[in-house]
Amino acid sequence: MGLLSVDLLIALQILPGFFSNCLFLALYDSVVLLKHMVLLLSRSKAARGEWRRMLTSEGLRCVWNSFLLDAYKQVGRWKGTERR
Repeated sequence: MGLLSVDLLIALQILPGFFSNCLFLALYDSVVLLKHMVLLLSRSKAARGEWRRMLTSEGLRCVWNSFLLDAYKQVGRWKGTERR
């Protein structure tokens, strides 16, 4: 199997987990934003804090790299057992 096909196989293998994490981060951001808006509307002093999003390009890159590293480790273990 060529290197390109292995990379494609790994990418296809991790896509479902990656997208489920993205959906979770988007849901989390939505809930936090809703809470922040409610606090703003109620004129609470707690709403004056900084709101930081979780779903950013840097966060997505980190999640993708984590999934990619785990997948390559699994392939490495699989190749190691194949040689024996």
